[in-house]
Amino acid sequence: MLATDPRPMTDLEAYLSRALAFALIAFAVLSLLMTGAIPLTNGIAENVTGTDDEGLSKDPYAFPTLVVTTTYHALTAFYLYTQISYRWSFGFGSGLVFSTALFCLGVWVTMFGSEKGRISKTTGADKRTSNFPFTNKESAKEMKKERKEEEKEKKKEEKKRKSVARMGSWR
Repeated sequence: MLATDPRPMTDLEAYLSRALAFALIAFAVLSLLMTGAIPLTNGIAENVTGTDDEGLSKDPYAFPTLVVTTTYHALTAFYLYTQISYRWSFGFGSGLVFSTALFCLGVWVTMFGSEKGRISKTTGADKRTSNFPFTNKESAKEMKKERKEEEKEKKKEEKKRKSVARMGSWR
Protein backbone atom coordinates (compact mmCIF):
# COMPACT_ATOMS: atom_id res chain seq x y z
CA MET A 1 0.00 0.00 0.00
CA LEU A 2 2.91 2.34 0.56
CA ALA A 3 4.60 1.60 -2.76
CA THR A 4 4.71 4.48 -5.20
CA ASP A 5 4.73 2.41 -8.36
CA PRO A 6 2.00 -0.12 -9.21
CA ARG A 7 2.96 -3.78 -9.12
CA PRO A 8 1.07 -7.09 -9.18
CA MET A 9 0.06 -8.63 -5.89
CA THR A 10 2.05 -11.70 -4.78
CA ASP A 11 0.39 -14.99 -3.89
CA LEU A 12 1.18 -14.54 -0.22
CA GLU A 13 -0.38 -11.07 -0.16
CA ALA A 14 -3.50 -12.36 -1.91
CA TYR A 15 -3.85 -15.27 0.50
CA LEU A 16 -3.34 -13.15 3.61
CA SER A 17 -5.81 -10.48 2.46
CA ARG A 18 -8.51 -13.01 1.60
CA ALA A 19 -7.95 -15.02 4.80
CA LEU A 20 -8.16 -11.78 6.79
CA ALA A 21 -11.41 -10.92 5.00
CA PHE A 22 -12.93 -14.29 5.95
CA ALA A 23 -11.80 -13.83 9.56
CA LEU A 24 -13.22 -10.30 9.74
CA ILE A 25 -16.58 -11.46 8.39
CA ALA A 26 -16.67 -14.29 10.94
CA PHE A 27 -15.77 -11.93 13.80
CA ALA A 28 -18.37 -9.40 12.64
CA VAL A 29 -21.11 -12.05 12.74
CA LEU A 30 -19.88 -13.29 16.12
CA SER A 31 -19.90 -9.79 17.58
CA LEU A 32 -23.45 -9.27 16.29
CA LEU A 33 -24.47 -12.51 18.01
CA MET A 34 -22.74 -11.64 21.28
CA THR A 35 -24.20 -8.13 21.52
CA GLY A 36 -27.74 -9.42 21.03
CA ALA A 37 -28.33 -7.54 17.78
CA ILE A 38 -29.34 -10.85 16.22
CA PRO A 39 -31.87 -12.38 18.62
CA LEU A 40 -31.60 -16.07 19.34
CA THR A 41 -34.71 -18.21 19.00
CA ASN A 42 -36.39 -19.44 22.14
CA GLY A 43 -35.59 -23.06 21.28
CA ILE A 44 -31.85 -22.45 21.38
CA ALA A 45 -31.99 -20.34 24.53
CA GLU A 46 -34.16 -22.87 26.40
CA ASN A 47 -31.98 -25.83 25.42
CA VAL A 48 -28.69 -24.36 26.53
CA THR A 49 -29.35 -22.09 29.50
CA GLY A 50 -28.94 -23.21 33.08
CA THR A 51 -26.58 -25.89 34.31
CA ASP A 52 -26.08 -29.50 33.34
CA ASP A 53 -25.68 -32.56 35.57
CA GLU A 54 -22.04 -31.78 36.43
CA GLY A 55 -22.92 -28.21 37.41
CA LEU A 56 -21.23 -26.61 34.39
CA SER A 57 -23.01 -23.53 33.10
CA LYS A 58 -24.25 -23.63 29.54
CA ASP A 59 -23.96 -20.67 27.22
CA PRO A 60 -26.85 -19.72 24.92
CA TYR A 61 -24.33 -18.40 22.38
CA ALA A 62 -22.35 -21.63 22.12
CA PHE A 63 -24.33 -23.18 19.26
CA PRO A 64 -24.52 -20.05 17.05
CA THR A 65 -20.79 -19.45 17.62
CA LEU A 66 -20.10 -23.05 16.64
CA VAL A 67 -22.07 -22.65 13.41
CA VAL A 68 -20.28 -19.40 12.49
CA THR A 69 -16.80 -20.77 13.15
CA THR A 70 -17.59 -24.01 11.31
CA THR A 71 -18.74 -21.97 8.32
CA TYR A 72 -15.55 -19.92 8.53
CA HIS A 73 -13.39 -23.04 8.42
CA ALA A 74 -15.45 -24.43 5.52
CA LEU A 75 -14.88 -21.24 3.52
CA THR A 76 -11.19 -21.19 4.38
CA ALA A 77 -10.76 -24.86 3.41
CA PHE A 78 -12.58 -24.26 0.11
CA TYR A 79 -10.41 -21.24 -0.65
CA LEU A 80 -7.23 -23.17 0.15
CA TYR A 81 -8.40 -26.04 -2.04
CA THR A 82 -8.88 -23.67 -4.97
CA GLN A 83 -5.39 -22.27 -4.40
CA ILE A 84 -3.86 -25.77 -4.27
CA SER A 85 -5.61 -26.78 -7.48
CA TYR A 86 -3.98 -23.75 -9.13
CA ARG A 87 -0.50 -24.30 -7.68
CA TRP A 88 0.53 -26.53 -4.78
CA SER A 89 2.57 -25.23 -1.85
CA PHE A 90 3.29 -26.64 1.59
CA GLY A 91 1.68 -23.70 3.40
CA PHE A 92 -1.58 -23.98 1.48
CA GLY A 93 -1.57 -27.77 1.88
CA SER A 94 -1.07 -27.70 5.65
CA GLY A 95 -3.65 -24.92 6.00
CA LEU A 96 -6.11 -27.01 3.99
CA VAL A 97 -5.55 -30.05 6.21
CA PHE A 98 -6.04 -28.10 9.45
CA SER A 99 -9.03 -26.08 8.24
CA THR A 100 -10.69 -29.23 6.92
CA ALA A 101 -10.07 -31.01 10.22
CA LEU A 102 -11.59 -28.13 12.19
CA PHE A 103 -14.55 -27.98 9.79
CA CYS A 104 -15.17 -31.73 10.21
CA LEU A 105 -14.91 -31.40 13.99
CA GLY A 106 -17.39 -28.52 13.91
CA VAL A 107 -19.84 -30.53 11.82
CA TRP A 108 -19.49 -33.51 14.16
CA VAL A 109 -20.11 -31.37 17.25
CA THR A 110 -23.05 -29.68 15.53
CA MET A 111 -24.64 -33.04 14.71
CA PHE A 112 -23.94 -35.01 17.87
CA GLY A 113 -22.86 -32.64 20.63
CA SER A 114 -25.69 -30.15 20.79
CA GLU A 115 -28.56 -32.21 22.13
CA LYS A 116 -29.28 -33.45 25.60
CA GLY A 117 -29.03 -37.12 26.35
CA ARG A 118 -32.28 -38.92 27.00
CA ILE A 119 -31.80 -41.59 29.62
CA SER A 120 -34.59 -44.08 30.18
CA LYS A 121 -35.88 -44.13 33.77
CA THR A 122 -36.68 -47.84 33.64
CA THR A 123 -33.64 -49.32 31.90
CA GLY A 124 -31.05 -46.55 32.38
CA ALA A 125 -30.10 -46.80 28.69
CA ASP A 126 -29.59 -43.84 26.40
CA LYS A 127 -32.63 -43.46 24.14
CA ARG A 128 -30.62 -41.73 21.39
CA THR A 129 -29.22 -45.03 20.15
CA SER A 130 -29.88 -45.90 16.56
CA ASN A 131 -28.78 -48.35 13.89
CA PHE A 132 -26.99 -45.78 11.75
CA PRO A 133 -24.20 -46.27 10.61
CA PHE A 134 -23.59 -49.40 12.68
CA THR A 135 -26.11 -51.80 14.15
CA ASN A 136 -26.72 -51.56 17.85
CA LYS A 137 -27.73 -54.94 19.23
CA GLU A 138 -27.49 -53.83 22.89
CA SER A 139 -30.08 -51.06 22.78
CA ALA A 140 -33.24 -51.57 24.81
CA LYS A 141 -35.38 -50.95 21.72
CA GLU A 142 -33.64 -53.74 19.77
CA MET A 143 -33.87 -56.17 22.67
CA LYS A 144 -37.57 -55.41 23.08
CA LYS A 145 -38.13 -55.95 19.35
CA GLU A 146 -36.30 -59.31 19.48
CA ARG A 147 -38.39 -60.44 22.48
CA LYS A 148 -41.63 -59.57 20.66
CA GLU A 149 -40.52 -61.51 17.59
CA GLU A 150 -39.62 -64.53 19.73
CA GLU A 151 -43.02 -64.38 21.45
CA LYS A 152 -44.79 -64.25 18.06
CA GLU A 153 -42.84 -67.29 16.87
CA LYS A 154 -43.70 -69.20 20.06
CA LYS A 155 -47.39 -68.37 19.64
CA LYS A 156 -47.31 -69.54 16.01
CA GLU A 157 -45.63 -72.83 17.00
CA GLU A 158 -48.11 -73.35 19.83
CA LYS A 159 -51.04 -72.69 17.50
CA LYS A 160 -49.64 -75.10 14.95
CA ARG A 161 -49.09 -77.76 17.62
CA LYS A 162 -52.67 -77.34 18.91
CA SER A 163 -54.11 -77.60 15.42
CA VAL A 164 -52.10 -80.78 14.79
CA ALA A 165 -53.27 -82.19 18.12
CA ARG A 166 -56.91 -81.45 17.24
CA MET A 167 -56.56 -83.16 13.86
CA GLY A 168 -55.18 -86.23 15.60
CA SER A 169 -58.08 -86.31 18.09
CA TRP A 170 -60.71 -86.32 15.32
CA ARG A 171 -59.46 -89.56 13.90
